[in-house]
Amino acid sequence: MTVNNLAFFLCFMISVVIYYLMPKGKRWVVLLLASLLFYYLMGVDTFLYVILTTVSLMISTDRMYKIEKTADREMKEAKGKLSREERKALKAKIKARKRRWLVWGVLVVNLGILLVLKYGDFFIDNINYVLSRFGMESVNHLGIVAPLGISYYTLQSIGYALEVYRGKAEPERNPFKVLLFVTYFPQMTQGPIGRWLDLAPQLYQGHDFSYHNLSYGCQRILWGVFKKAVISDNMRPLVNTIFDNYTTSSGFTLFLGCAYVVIQMYADFSGYTDIVLGMSQVYGIRMTENFERPLFANSLADYWRRWHISLSSWFRDYVFYPASISKGAIAFGKFGKRLFSARIRRLFPVVFALCIVWFCTGFWHDASWRYILWGIANGVVLISAIILEPQFNWMKEMLHIPQESWWWKLFCILRTFLIVSLMKVFPAADSTSGSFQIIKRILFNFDISLSREAIFPGMQDYTLIYIAFGLILFFIVSLIQERKMPMRDFLAQRPFAVRWLVYFVLIAGILGFGAFDSTMIGGFEYAQF
Repeated sequence: MTVNNLAFFLCFMISVVIYYLMPKGKRWVVLLLASLLFYYLMGVDTFLYVILTTVSLMISTDRMYKIEKTADREMKEAKGKLSREERKALKAKIKARKRRWLVWGVLVVNLGILLVLKYGDFFIDNINYVLSRFGMESVNHLGIVAPLGISYYTLQSIGYALEVYRGKAEPERNPFKVLLFVTYFPQMTQGPIGRWLDLAPQLYQGHDFSYHNLSYGCQRILWGVFKKAVISDNMRPLVNTIFDNYTTSSGFTLFLGCAYVVIQMYADFSGYTDIVLGMSQVYGIRMTENFERPLFANSLADYWRRWHISLSSWFRDYVFYPASISKGAIAFGKFGKRLFSARIRRLFPVVFALCIVWFCTGFWHDASWRYILWGIANGVVLISAIILEPQFNWMKEMLHIPQESWWWKLFCILRTFLIVSLMKVFPAADSTSGSFQIIKRILFNFDISLSREAIFPGMQDYTLIYIAFGLILFFIVSLIQERKMPMRDFLAQRPFAVRWLVYFVLIAGILGFGAFDSTMIGGFEYAQF
């Protein structure tokens, strides 16, 4: 049972009724039971991994908190008795003790489970490649299937442990509440990645029934299903046709395919996010927004600030900032002291941190070199933009470009979309070698053709009409939102007849134009990550 399943929505509606019938202080129990049922139905193995993650969090966060409290008491007792060097040594000792439990709870258990289950066979493939070069016998694969959502709940759990380690949060002593935070079912397969201080209090407090939350939540669910069924699922056969035949498709068609992938995946992932954020709002829970119309971004940096916001902010807070002030960043800066200007040297910690972040981002997405290369490509473009920013500004001044003009803003949006699309050559193929073949054909076999088969290979006319209908509506809504008008508030200000006409159009579009499989709607793209 998954989020795209009709049975899932029926269970969700039943859980909502039970949730509001329960006493307010016990409503979190309904969320926990629904989450555990969801995980259990996905497989016993998945359930056991989640339990192991929860137990490790309970032990490690409790030990870190107790060490912190003991340290505070020791520091107070030693006040005025220790020298500055002794106090410094004591603080270092306490920090080292906390770090050991952080390493045990985060690196050994949580990251260990993720690395073994999701990346074990990837590591073995690379080991076998090296062994084959020396004529040695290969190592057997683990053959373990990673449970859905493991990348998301692992990062969420690590974030919680790091907040306790930094002293920003106290550990939860109720193991069942920690289990709810880890397993909250709407976000399990694709996020958003919740933060402890934001999400946990909402899960536990219990919320009063609100017609506003019910109405707004259902509207968002409806909009998410529309984007998924009408746009993404209708575009998926087009994308598959192009990249399943990348050895014979022209470079022009492959380039268009990369652009289609950007739109299709955005509709898919943001559609899922709308569904689960709408579901949470029905419970009265406000989850982190995960998208802010990335297709309107004016730079690659702006694009990643708008795309998968919960993941981007997680890497920013827990990887980028620590990496930028780490000993490695300092050493990296000293390396370039005699080779580069003062400005470039100041940028070295940022460059160092970005290298780590984008390698990890690519690796997080999938256990394959093509995603690692995709992450590296993003990092190279972002680093180049930072380093060359003065030159870009000089060129804009020399050319007297009015940066507030509509045509310049449109140019920046189209330029960003082009860059994002071109980098899709790495994940779009089925292998790393396939990625390079696609790049080769785009560069040397472009062969522009305006024929229907070159632009929309294998697509029926009616499917193209469905996609066009969905994209036009998608664009109108996004444009309203980009002008800082929340769509649901905008709709609420319209007359009753207008609101219900919109609902009818969405429902009719889903039923008439949506691409459905035997369950309900097609599987979600980002569930694989």
